[in-house]
Amino acid sequence: MGPRLTFLAALAACAACDRVPQEAIESCQAQVRVLPAKTDILVVVDDSGSMAEEQENLRENLGVFVTALAASPVPHDFQIGVTTTDVVDFDGFTVDYPWWLEPYLDYPYTVPYPRGALVAVDPAARTDASKVGKILYDPTNGFGGTRILVTSSSTLVPDFEANVLLGTLGSSKEQPFRSVELALTERVADAANAGFLRPGARLGLIVLTDEDDCSEWTLPFLGDSNDHCHDPAIKAQLPSPSAFLDFLDGEIAGEERSPVVAVIAGFDQETLAPTGCATSFDAPTRLASLLDAMGPDRSFRGSICDQSFGPSLERIAELLVPQTVPLDGAPSDSRMLVVAVDKAGGGRIACTIVADGDPASAQAGAVYTPPRGGRPATLTFQNACRLAAGDHVELSIVCAR
Repeated sequence: MGPRLTFLAALAACAACDRVPQEAIESCQAQVRVLPAKTDILVVVDDSGSMAEEQENLRENLGVFVTALAASPVPHDFQIGVTTTDVVDFDGFTVDYPWWLEPYLDYPYTVPYPRGALVAVDPAARTDASKVGKILYDPTNGFGGTRILVTSSSTLVPDFEANVLLGTLGSSKEQPFRSVELALTERVADAANAGFLRPGARLGLIVLTDEDDCSEWTLPFLGDSNDHCHDPAIKAQLPSPSAFLDFLDGEIAGEERSPVVAVIAGFDQETLAPTGCATSFDAPTRLASLLDAMGPDRSFRGSICDQSFGPSLERIAELLVPQTVPLDGAPSDSRMLVVAVDKAGGGRIACTIVADGDPASAQAGAVYTPPRGGRPATLTFQNACRLAAGDHVELSIVCAR
Protein backbone atom coordinates (compact mmCIF):
# COMPACT_ATOMS: atom_id res chain seq x y z
CA MET A 1 0.00 0.00 0.00
CA GLY A 2 1.28 3.45 -0.92
CA PRO A 3 1.41 6.52 1.29
CA ARG A 4 -1.83 7.96 2.63
CA LEU A 5 -1.83 11.72 2.17
CA THR A 6 -4.85 14.00 1.83
CA PHE A 7 -4.68 17.41 0.17
CA LEU A 8 -7.54 19.81 0.88
CA ALA A 9 -8.47 23.37 0.00
CA ALA A 10 -10.37 24.26 3.15
CA LEU A 11 -12.84 27.07 3.57
CA ALA A 12 -12.26 28.31 7.08
CA ALA A 13 -12.44 31.47 9.11
CA CYS A 14 -9.07 32.65 10.38
CA ALA A 15 -10.21 32.40 13.97
CA ALA A 16 -6.68 32.68 15.33
CA CYS A 17 -6.00 35.91 13.45
CA ASP A 18 -7.18 39.47 14.08
CA ARG A 19 -7.70 39.76 10.35
CA VAL A 20 -7.11 37.73 7.24
CA PRO A 21 -3.59 38.44 5.93
CA GLN A 22 -3.58 40.81 2.98
CA GLU A 23 -2.18 38.18 0.63
CA ALA A 24 -4.33 35.29 1.87
CA ILE A 25 -5.36 32.77 -0.74
CA GLU A 26 -8.81 33.79 -1.92
CA SER A 27 -9.57 30.85 -4.20
CA CYS A 28 -10.92 27.94 -2.19
CA GLN A 29 -9.99 25.67 -5.06
CA ALA A 30 -6.34 26.28 -4.29
CA GLN A 31 -4.22 23.34 -3.21
CA VAL A 32 -0.80 22.73 -1.73
CA ARG A 33 0.71 19.84 -3.61
CA VAL A 34 3.37 17.84 -1.84
CA LEU A 35 6.30 16.68 -3.95
CA PRO A 36 7.94 13.30 -3.27
CA ALA A 37 10.69 13.48 -0.66
CA LYS A 38 13.91 11.90 -1.96
CA THR A 39 16.20 9.56 -0.05
CA ASP A 40 19.39 7.98 -1.41
CA ILE A 41 20.14 4.81 0.58
CA LEU A 42 23.66 3.38 0.62
CA VAL A 43 23.89 -0.20 1.91
CA VAL A 44 27.40 -1.29 2.95
CA VAL A 45 27.79 -5.07 3.31
CA ASP A 46 30.76 -6.87 4.83
CA ASP A 47 31.85 -9.61 2.40
CA SER A 48 34.67 -11.11 4.46
CA GLY A 49 34.95 -14.86 5.06
CA SER A 50 32.42 -15.14 7.90
CA MET A 51 29.46 -13.34 6.32
CA ALA A 52 27.62 -15.96 4.22
CA GLU A 53 24.76 -16.59 6.66
CA GLU A 54 24.34 -12.91 7.46
CA GLN A 55 24.09 -11.97 3.78
CA GLU A 56 21.42 -14.64 3.29
CA ASN A 57 19.54 -13.37 6.35
CA LEU A 58 19.63 -9.88 4.85
CA ARG A 59 18.44 -11.16 1.46
CA GLU A 60 15.51 -13.03 2.99
CA ASN A 61 14.17 -9.87 4.63
CA LEU A 62 14.64 -7.23 1.94
CA GLY A 63 11.04 -7.58 0.76
CA VAL A 64 9.91 -6.60 4.27
CA PHE A 65 12.25 -3.61 4.17
CA VAL A 66 11.04 -2.33 0.79
CA THR A 67 7.39 -2.82 1.77
CA ALA A 68 7.97 -0.82 4.95
CA LEU A 69 9.70 1.96 2.99
CA ALA A 70 6.68 2.14 0.68
CA ALA A 71 4.37 2.58 3.70
CA SER A 72 5.62 6.12 4.23
CA PRO A 73 2.76 8.54 5.05
CA VAL A 74 4.15 11.04 2.52
CA PRO A 75 5.31 10.39 -1.06
CA HIS A 76 8.77 8.83 -0.84
CA ASP A 77 11.09 8.58 -3.84
CA PHE A 78 13.92 6.37 -2.58
CA GLN A 79 16.76 4.71 -4.44
CA ILE A 80 19.24 2.13 -3.20
CA GLY A 81 22.85 1.29 -3.97
CA VAL A 82 25.04 -1.47 -2.49
CA THR A 83 28.78 -1.46 -1.87
CA THR A 84 31.16 -3.43 0.35
CA THR A 85 33.54 -2.76 3.23
CA ASP A 86 36.48 -3.52 0.87
CA VAL A 87 39.04 -0.83 0.22
CA VAL A 88 42.39 -2.58 0.67
CA ASP A 89 43.68 -5.61 2.58
CA PHE A 90 45.83 -5.63 5.73
CA ASP A 91 49.04 -5.41 3.71
CA GLY A 92 47.99 -2.06 2.23
CA PHE A 93 48.53 -3.31 -1.34
CA THR A 94 46.01 -6.07 -2.12
CA VAL A 95 43.05 -4.45 -3.84
CA ASP A 96 41.53 -7.29 -5.89
CA TYR A 97 39.36 -10.33 -5.30
CA PRO A 98 41.24 -13.65 -5.68
CA TRP A 99 40.82 -14.51 -9.36
CA TRP A 100 41.73 -18.18 -8.87
CA LEU A 101 38.59 -18.93 -6.83
CA GLU A 102 34.95 -19.25 -7.74
CA PRO A 103 33.04 -17.21 -8.80
CA TYR A 104 35.81 -15.46 -10.79
CA LEU A 105 37.43 -18.45 -12.52
CA ASP A 106 35.77 -17.62 -15.84
CA TYR A 107 36.93 -14.00 -15.79
CA PRO A 108 40.17 -13.42 -17.76
CA TYR A 109 40.98 -10.48 -15.47
CA THR A 110 40.95 -9.54 -11.81
CA VAL A 111 38.00 -7.77 -10.22
CA PRO A 112 39.05 -4.85 -8.00
CA TYR A 113 37.66 -4.11 -4.58
CA PRO A 114 34.82 -1.58 -5.01
CA ARG A 115 36.48 1.08 -2.84
CA GLY A 116 33.05 2.67 -2.48
CA ALA A 117 31.77 1.95 -5.99
CA LEU A 118 28.21 0.71 -6.20
CA VAL A 119 28.09 -2.90 -7.35
CA ALA A 120 25.67 -5.44 -8.78
CA VAL A 121 25.90 -9.21 -8.46
CA ASP A 122 24.97 -11.72 -11.16
CA PRO A 123 21.15 -12.01 -10.80
CA ALA A 124 21.49 -15.80 -10.94
CA ALA A 125 23.03 -15.67 -7.45
CA ARG A 126 19.52 -15.78 -5.99
CA THR A 127 19.12 -19.40 -7.14
CA ASP A 128 22.63 -20.56 -8.07
CA ALA A 129 25.14 -20.72 -5.20
CA SER A 130 28.07 -20.71 -7.65
CA LYS A 131 27.11 -17.16 -8.69
CA VAL A 132 27.07 -15.74 -5.15
CA GLY A 133 29.74 -13.06 -4.97
CA LYS A 134 30.07 -12.74 -8.74
CA ILE A 135 30.27 -8.96 -8.97
CA LEU A 136 29.55 -7.74 -12.49
CA TYR A 137 32.65 -5.99 -13.81
CA ASP A 138 34.79 -5.67 -16.89
CA PRO A 139 37.98 -3.63 -17.38
CA THR A 140 36.50 -1.53 -20.18
CA ASN A 141 33.23 -0.47 -18.59
CA GLY A 142 33.95 -0.96 -14.90
CA PHE A 143 31.27 -2.16 -12.50
CA GLY A 144 28.10 -3.06 -14.37
CA GLY A 145 24.60 -4.41 -13.93
CA THR A 146 21.70 -2.73 -12.15
CA ARG A 147 23.59 -0.77 -9.51
CA ILE A 148 21.07 1.96 -8.65
CA LEU A 149 17.70 0.51 -7.65
CA VAL A 150 14.85 2.99 -8.05
CA THR A 151 11.43 3.10 -6.41
CA SER A 152 9.56 2.60 -9.66
CA SER A 153 11.51 -0.48 -10.77
CA SER A 154 9.40 -3.62 -11.12
CA THR A 155 12.49 -5.68 -10.28
CA LEU A 156 13.65 -3.63 -7.29
CA VAL A 157 13.36 -6.45 -4.73
CA PRO A 158 14.95 -9.26 -6.79
CA ASP A 159 17.76 -6.96 -7.93
CA PHE A 160 18.34 -5.90 -4.32
CA GLU A 161 18.32 -9.52 -3.18
CA ALA A 162 21.00 -10.43 -5.72
CA ASN A 163 23.17 -7.40 -5.02
CA VAL A 164 23.59 -8.18 -1.30
CA LEU A 165 24.83 -11.72 -2.04
CA LEU A 166 28.40 -10.47 -2.24
CA GLY A 167 30.08 -13.68 -1.13
CA THR A 168 32.97 -14.11 1.29
CA LEU A 169 36.09 -13.33 -0.73
CA GLY A 170 36.46 -9.73 0.43
CA SER A 171 39.06 -8.18 2.70
CA SER A 172 39.00 -9.03 6.40
CA LYS A 173 40.03 -5.43 7.10
CA GLU A 174 36.50 -4.03 7.30
CA GLN A 175 36.50 -0.30 6.53
CA PRO A 176 32.88 0.88 6.35
CA PHE A 177 33.74 4.49 7.28
CA ARG A 178 36.33 4.79 4.56
CA SER A 179 34.19 2.94 2.03
CA VAL A 180 31.29 5.33 2.62
CA GLU A 181 33.50 8.39 2.31
CA LEU A 182 34.93 7.09 -0.97
CA ALA A 183 31.43 6.24 -2.25
CA LEU A 184 30.23 9.79 -1.67
CA THR A 185 33.34 11.65 -2.84
CA GLU A 186 35.88 10.00 -5.15
CA ARG A 187 33.40 7.55 -6.69
CA VAL A 188 31.07 10.45 -7.41
CA ALA A 189 33.91 12.55 -8.84
CA ASP A 190 35.12 9.76 -11.16
CA ALA A 191 31.50 9.00 -12.21
CA ALA A 192 31.56 5.41 -10.91
CA ASN A 193 28.53 6.34 -8.76
CA ALA A 194 27.02 8.86 -11.16
CA GLY A 195 23.33 9.42 -10.51
CA PHE A 196 23.30 8.11 -6.97
CA LEU A 197 23.40 11.41 -5.08
CA ARG A 198 20.46 13.48 -6.30
CA PRO A 199 19.89 17.20 -5.71
CA GLY A 200 17.66 17.72 -2.69
CA ALA A 201 17.93 14.12 -1.47
CA ARG A 202 18.82 13.17 2.05
CA LEU A 203 21.16 10.26 2.80
CA GLY A 204 20.34 6.92 4.38
CA LEU A 205 23.27 4.70 5.37
CA ILE A 206 22.94 1.04 6.40
CA VAL A 207 25.97 -1.02 7.47
CA LEU A 208 25.96 -4.82 7.97
CA THR A 209 29.13 -6.27 9.49
CA ASP A 210 30.20 -8.83 12.09
CA GLU A 211 33.28 -6.79 13.11
CA ASP A 212 34.05 -3.19 14.03
CA ASP A 213 35.22 -0.45 11.71
CA CYS A 214 39.00 -0.50 11.08
CA SER A 215 39.23 2.41 8.64
CA GLU A 216 42.60 3.98 7.91
CA TRP A 217 43.64 6.37 5.18
CA THR A 218 47.45 6.23 5.19
CA LEU A 219 50.20 3.63 5.38
CA PRO A 220 51.68 2.06 7.38
CA PHE A 221 48.47 0.61 8.85
CA LEU A 222 48.12 0.22 12.58
CA GLY A 223 45.34 -2.32 12.01
CA ASP A 224 47.48 -4.67 9.94
CA SER A 225 45.79 -7.87 11.19
CA ASN A 226 42.48 -8.98 12.68
CA ASP A 227 43.98 -9.02 16.14
CA HIS A 228 45.24 -5.47 15.78
CA CYS A 229 41.91 -4.24 14.39
CA HIS A 230 40.24 -5.75 17.47
CA ASP A 231 42.71 -4.24 19.92
CA PRO A 232 41.08 -1.34 21.87
CA ALA A 233 44.44 0.46 22.14
CA ILE A 234 44.84 0.46 18.36
CA LYS A 235 41.20 1.36 17.75
CA ALA A 236 41.75 4.45 19.87
CA GLN A 237 44.50 5.59 17.48
CA LEU A 238 42.47 5.20 14.28
CA PRO A 239 40.74 8.21 12.71
CA SER A 240 37.91 9.02 15.10
CA PRO A 241 34.21 8.29 14.51
CA SER A 242 33.57 11.96 15.29
CA ALA A 243 35.63 12.94 12.23
CA PHE A 244 33.49 10.61 10.12
CA LEU A 245 30.34 12.19 11.57
CA ASP A 246 31.71 15.63 10.67
CA PHE A 247 32.03 14.35 7.12
CA LEU A 248 28.45 13.04 7.06
CA ASP A 249 27.04 16.25 8.51
CA GLY A 250 29.02 18.49 6.17
CA GLU A 251 28.37 19.18 2.52
CA ILE A 252 28.42 16.07 0.35
CA ALA A 253 28.41 16.76 -3.38
CA GLY A 254 27.69 20.39 -2.56
CA GLU A 255 24.74 19.82 -0.22
CA GLU A 256 24.01 18.94 3.38
CA ARG A 257 22.25 15.56 3.31
CA SER A 258 20.57 15.16 6.74
CA PRO A 259 22.04 11.65 7.16
CA VAL A 260 20.37 8.75 8.95
CA VAL A 261 22.67 5.84 9.91
CA ALA A 262 21.68 2.27 10.81
CA VAL A 263 24.14 -0.45 11.81
CA ILE A 264 23.55 -4.17 12.25
CA ALA A 265 26.68 -5.47 13.96
CA GLY A 266 27.93 -7.29 17.04
CA PHE A 267 25.62 -5.62 19.53
CA ASP A 268 24.32 -7.64 22.46
CA GLN A 269 20.89 -9.01 21.53
CA GLU A 270 19.27 -7.99 24.81
CA THR A 271 20.94 -4.71 25.74
CA LEU A 272 22.32 -3.62 22.34
CA ALA A 273 25.54 -2.72 24.14
CA PRO A 274 28.67 -2.90 21.93
CA THR A 275 30.00 -5.98 23.71
CA GLY A 276 29.79 -8.50 20.88
CA CYS A 277 27.44 -11.47 20.44
CA ALA A 278 27.73 -15.14 19.54
CA THR A 279 28.24 -14.85 15.76
CA SER A 280 30.24 -11.62 15.79
CA PHE A 281 34.02 -11.39 15.86
CA ASP A 282 34.54 -8.03 17.51
CA ALA A 283 32.74 -5.56 19.74
CA PRO A 284 31.56 -2.66 17.52
CA THR A 285 32.75 0.13 19.80
CA ARG A 286 33.69 2.54 17.00
CA LEU A 287 30.38 1.98 15.26
CA ALA A 288 28.56 2.49 18.57
CA SER A 289 30.42 5.75 19.16
CA LEU A 290 29.15 7.07 15.82
CA LEU A 291 25.55 6.09 16.59
CA ASP A 292 25.71 7.55 20.10
CA ALA A 293 26.89 10.87 18.69
CA MET A 294 24.05 10.94 16.15
CA GLY A 295 21.29 10.34 18.68
CA PRO A 296 18.16 8.17 18.48
CA ASP A 297 16.29 10.29 15.92
CA ARG A 298 19.06 9.76 13.36
CA SER A 299 20.44 6.32 14.16
CA PHE A 300 19.56 2.68 14.76
CA ARG A 301 21.49 -0.31 16.03
CA GLY A 302 20.56 -3.97 15.62
CA SER A 303 22.30 -7.23 16.45
CA ILE A 304 23.91 -9.33 13.75
CA CYS A 305 23.16 -12.35 15.94
CA ASP A 306 19.37 -11.97 15.48
CA GLN A 307 17.78 -15.02 13.90
CA SER A 308 15.93 -12.72 11.50
CA PHE A 309 16.89 -9.21 10.43
CA GLY A 310 13.24 -8.51 9.51
CA PRO A 311 12.32 -6.55 12.67
CA SER A 312 15.51 -4.48 12.46
CA LEU A 313 14.91 -3.68 8.80
CA GLU A 314 11.34 -2.59 9.56
CA ARG A 315 12.67 -0.26 12.26
CA ILE A 316 15.25 1.11 9.83
CA ALA A 317 12.53 1.76 7.25
CA GLU A 318 10.56 3.68 9.90
CA LEU A 319 13.66 5.74 10.68
CA LEU A 320 13.88 6.58 6.97
CA VAL A 321 10.33 7.95 6.82
CA PRO A 322 10.78 11.48 5.41
CA GLN A 323 10.20 14.20 7.99
CA THR A 324 10.88 17.10 5.58
CA VAL A 325 8.42 17.35 2.71
CA PRO A 326 8.96 19.61 -0.34
CA LEU A 327 5.97 21.65 -1.49
CA ASP A 328 4.99 22.54 -5.04
CA GLY A 329 4.22 26.19 -4.68
CA ALA A 330 4.18 28.20 -1.50
CA PRO A 331 1.50 30.13 0.35
CA SER A 332 2.14 33.83 0.73
CA ASP A 333 1.74 33.39 4.48
CA SER A 334 2.64 30.19 6.32
CA ARG A 335 -0.21 30.88 8.76
CA MET A 336 -2.53 29.75 5.98
CA LEU A 337 -1.28 26.16 6.23
CA VAL A 338 -3.11 23.71 8.47
CA VAL A 339 -1.72 20.24 9.14
CA ALA A 340 -3.03 17.29 11.13
CA VAL A 341 -1.55 13.82 11.58
CA ASP A 342 -3.73 10.78 12.21
CA LYS A 343 -1.37 8.39 14.00
CA ALA A 344 -1.29 4.76 12.95
CA GLY A 345 -1.90 3.72 16.56
CA GLY A 346 -4.94 5.97 16.86
CA GLY A 347 -5.58 9.62 17.65
CA ARG A 348 -5.27 12.84 15.69
CA ILE A 349 -2.66 15.52 16.35
CA ALA A 350 -3.16 19.07 15.15
CA CYS A 351 0.31 20.32 14.28
CA THR A 352 1.20 23.89 15.15
CA ILE A 353 3.13 25.36 12.22
CA VAL A 354 5.87 27.91 12.82
CA ALA A 355 8.06 29.58 10.21
CA ASP A 356 11.73 28.65 10.11
CA GLY A 357 13.71 31.12 12.20
CA ASP A 358 10.84 31.85 14.58
CA PRO A 359 12.00 31.51 18.22
CA ALA A 360 9.12 29.08 18.82
CA SER A 361 10.13 26.74 16.00
CA ALA A 362 11.85 24.21 18.27
CA GLN A 363 8.58 23.54 20.11
CA ALA A 364 6.32 23.48 17.04
CA GLY A 365 4.79 20.38 15.51
CA ALA A 366 5.93 21.44 12.04
CA VAL A 367 8.30 24.06 10.65
CA TYR A 368 7.66 25.84 7.36
CA THR A 369 10.67 26.91 5.30
CA PRO A 370 10.01 29.19 2.30
CA PRO A 371 11.66 28.63 -1.08
CA ARG A 372 15.39 29.39 -0.98
CA GLY A 373 18.26 29.17 -3.42
CA GLY A 374 16.18 27.50 -6.10
CA ARG A 375 14.81 24.96 -3.62
CA PRO A 376 11.07 24.55 -3.05
CA ALA A 377 9.29 25.42 0.16
CA THR A 378 9.31 22.61 2.73
CA LEU A 379 7.39 21.47 5.76
CA THR A 380 9.33 19.58 8.46
CA PHE A 381 7.43 17.42 10.95
CA GLN A 382 8.85 17.12 14.47
CA ASN A 383 8.08 16.53 18.14
CA ALA A 384 4.60 15.00 18.59
CA CYS A 385 3.95 15.38 14.87
CA ARG A 386 7.00 13.36 13.84
CA LEU A 387 5.81 10.92 11.17
CA ALA A 388 5.84 7.14 11.35
CA ALA A 389 4.90 4.43 8.86
CA GLY A 390 1.14 4.08 8.57
CA ASP A 391 0.32 7.63 9.71
CA HIS A 392 -2.13 9.73 7.68
CA VAL A 393 -1.25 13.37 6.95
CA GLU A 394 -3.95 15.95 6.17
CA LEU A 395 -2.66 19.22 4.73
CA SER A 396 -5.05 22.11 4.17
CA ILE A 397 -5.05 25.79 3.21
CA VAL A 398 -7.10 28.32 5.13
CA CYS A 399 -8.65 30.58 2.52
CA ALA A 400 -10.97 33.57 2.50
CA ARG A 401 -13.46 34.87 0.01
